Amino acid sequence: MTENRSGATAARRWAVSILVIAALSSLSKRAAAEKVLVNLDGWQVYTDGRVGGFVSWAVGDGFPQPMYGVDASGTFVRTPIATPQEGGFRAVSEQNKDNSLNPPPDVTVLDQGTINIMRLRSGFISNVFGFGVRGPLAPDISVTGYIQIWAFVENDGRQKNLPNFADLRQGYVKVEAPWGSITVGRTRALFSRGATDIDVMYAHRWGVGWPGNLDNRGPTLGQLGFGVLGSGFSSALIYGTPVLGGFKLDVGIFDPVQLQGNGGWTRTKYVRPEAELTFEQPLGNWGKFVLFANGAYQKVYKDSYCTPILDPETNNFLPCDQTVAGAGYGGRLELGPFHLGVAGHYGQGLGLNYALEVSDAAQDRQGNLRRIAGWYAQSQLALGDVDLFAGAGLVQIYLTDYDNKHTVQDPRDPMNPNARVFPFSVLKSRIGINAGVVYHVAPSLHLDLDFFRAEADWYPVNNYAGQKQVVWVGNAGMMYNW
Repeated sequence: MTENRSGATAARRWAVSILVIAALSSLSKRAAAEKVLVNLDGWQVYTDGRVGGFVSWAVGDGFPQPMYGVDASGTFVRTPIATPQEGGFRAVSEQNKDNSLNPPPDVTVLDQGTINIMRLRSGFISNVFGFGVRGPLAPDISVTGYIQIWAFVENDGRQKNLPNFADLRQGYVKVEAPWGSITVGRTRALFSRGATDIDVMYAHRWGVGWPGNLDNRGPTLGQLGFGVLGSGFSSALIYGTPVLGGFKLDVGIFDPVQLQGNGGWTRTKYVRPEAELTFEQPLGNWGKFVLFANGAYQKVYKDSYCTPILDPETNNFLPCDQTVAGAGYGGRLELGPFHLGVAGHYGQGLGLNYALEVSDAAQDRQGNLRRIAGWYAQSQLALGDVDLFAGAGLVQIYLTDYDNKHTVQDPRDPMNPNARVFPFSVLKSRIGINAGVVYHVAPSLHLDLDFFRAEADWYPVNNYAGQKQVVWVGNAGMMYNW
């Protein structure tokens, strides 16, 4: 018994020693900080930014095609039974004729096809140039003015003769004092900020993740759209409290968003309130844990004159206004070299990729806002010059009464008034799995190799199995920052 006890004690000492060494080694070759260009009488002119690019290769299923069928006599019916709604991954694809239903010679029905695309593209955070000035206004009061410009690697529409316009992503003034801070201008929103931070810090800060638009330009999405809503950037006025007992509250008002498309929610009245509460607790020299909760609220309206109308199919009134609202939550744990982040969100009309996105997945064909929920977990092992990471996320879309009850005449049986079908296939969920490695050659030079598996699933409809799309992506490249 004594020998076993002493052996266990020795093993624990070795484990602690290894963890300490790993934690200390993780401090080397981390990201370089901003560069101060001028420092005069307490005023600083500084810059930060990054440049680089990545080779990205996406292969997998094409976007699902409309569902066709045959009538009682076995004859092919030219009118689709149901058409898949957006939410999958559209891209140029290679398709073949689908002869499984024996369409007539003058009708061409294509199969789902396959995607095979290579791009040289921007990363999750694009090429960036930031420029700022900061200094004291009075004792204990300071001010910062900052502008950030993003530039994309890809050509617009793959046309190399077209100009690549700069994206003025941020521009704000921030005043900080013992009573807190006030930020006015264009900056990051608060809703879903904590979940986005997890993706940046523990996964795709130096990489690509999910490319997003496979055929065009722009920064990629990382894990966004797969259990993570990007916080996005918006014109804002934000007040942040000082840190009190580890707690910090940020509250702000933002320019409201129009939800165009289905429903025509093109009118807004008031600014959009958002808030985020965070709690951070150090864990000695080992690390820390962080908790966060955030939310957003906004009403949208139909333009011009509107009267609520009773929908006979759902027995609901078609409203003249809708409420877009959501809540996010999660936390981060850093224990030596091991980092773990978990997050979730829930709300109505939120979109898939970023908060309050105009999306067919967020609205039914009548304009009713769908409920959407997402969950995300991300791990990272920071071992000195090398970071290893892996994570996964899921977003779930819930059907509305209209989705469940709306029907049209079944084209396979046009003479039977009782033969009814739902004409659309609605996205049910998206699952994203990421993994990768980052090698920090120097504090400002980072090599990335990362992979992503994206899956979109549609609800079963009209006794047809739910459609599915899977795309695999591999990315490799280099980023230099200052």
